[in-house]
Amino acid sequence: MKKKILIWGAGEKGGQAYAVLKESRFYEAAAFGDNNPQVLKAGKCGKEVVDVSGMEKMEDLEGIVIASSYSKEIKEQLQSVTDIPIYDSVEKLVYTRISIDISGFCNAKCKWCVTGRNNTGCGINTDRFMEYADFVRIYFHLYDVGIIEKNTEIMLYSWGEPLLNKDYISIVEFLAEQGQRFSVSTNASNVQISKRKGTYEKCSSFLFSMPGFSQASYDRIHGFHFEKIKENIRMLNDNIRENGFEGEGSISFHVYRFNHGELEAARKFSGDLGLRFHPYYPYFNGNSMAEEYLERRMDETNLREAAEELHLSHVEQLLEQRPADYRCFLEDIVSVDWKGNFVLCCAADEALPDYDWGSVYQVESVQQMRKKRSEMLQCGSCKKCRKLGIDYWMGNNPSYQMGNVK
Repeated sequence: MKKKILIWGAGEKGGQAYAVLKESRFYEAAAFGDNNPQVLKAGKCGKEVVDVSGMEKMEDLEGIVIASSYSKEIKEQLQSVTDIPIYDSVEKLVYTRISIDISGFCNAKCKWCVTGRNNTGCGINTDRFMEYADFVRIYFHLYDVGIIEKNTEIMLYSWGEPLLNKDYISIVEFLAEQGQRFSVSTNASNVQISKRKGTYEKCSSFLFSMPGFSQASYDRIHGFHFEKIKENIRMLNDNIRENGFEGEGSISFHVYRFNHGELEAARKFSGDLGLRFHPYYPYFNGNSMAEEYLERRMDETNLREAAEELHLSHVEQLLEQRPADYRCFLEDIVSVDWKGNFVLCCAADEALPDYDWGSVYQVESVQQMRKKRSEMLQCGSCKKCRKLGIDYWMGNNPSYQMGNVK
């Protein structure tokens, strides 16, 4: 028997929450609630919309999900009239995103990423990949215990490059067979082609990461052959679209101090391929490196190079704006590493003392998962992340705007 949930908020966020609950095996949206009298008669998603008095008359409600930007005020209002459990967002009931890092290795040599710094002079580490059989076992365990649903977005990446995994195609084709939503992020250094129609129908996003649009920029950051990367992006983009992809395809363009002159060419390349162009200011990828910078422990050479390459002049003012009750968006995302262990989050790197939280098989229910996640958020690494404002920096680092460069 599914638990009946009232979604408070009949706007866009309410519709998004309804889409999540509609696919849930454990919950169903009984109705919507809203304080706006103009929406009460209109209905939402085929369900009625009630005000507070109408909500109080409803029977068998087992929870209220707030789907509004004013969650704090609404929660206070509802708590004054009911003792039904109230959840700040639908993510408090259903995990909408989970990261499963099918590769524990990335071949890019990005100096501002903790993995990239370890790659100088290294070949591909073939020992750090999740094999297909292990992925399937992990998937069914997470699904059977209720941690993931079919519309949970499985992000096939975190610290590693997924297309280096020899089983990548088998994994995405398996997800397609399961009708499972997933997403991919790649540096396009390697190409793997699916010949199965429909492989990417459930792929919600496919992102290409670029550190510039010239060989000089690639020599400085990723270390790849620029023309080959462009060719790979074209091949991958064609393949996913031929096999059902209708999600958001995009190029994430890292705006460094040295590559502003490459933006227009990159924008045109993106547009020609039907990809969304998203230029943004990169930051230190990995909390251990961000801690070094904010605690002024970074060595002089790295600090000087960071000042020369990264846009950092806005950071101090940005961190001053962090609300005391700020809640990191990563709190609701479960992360699994290539070994099948729960890890702190997809911003935490192996250098942090609280990185590893044990095998996925140790968690046998979604309730246990939420308890473990709560314990994670109280660890020393998370407390330092909040204290330094790294969480706010990650969630609010500005996108690049033309004419707005310092």
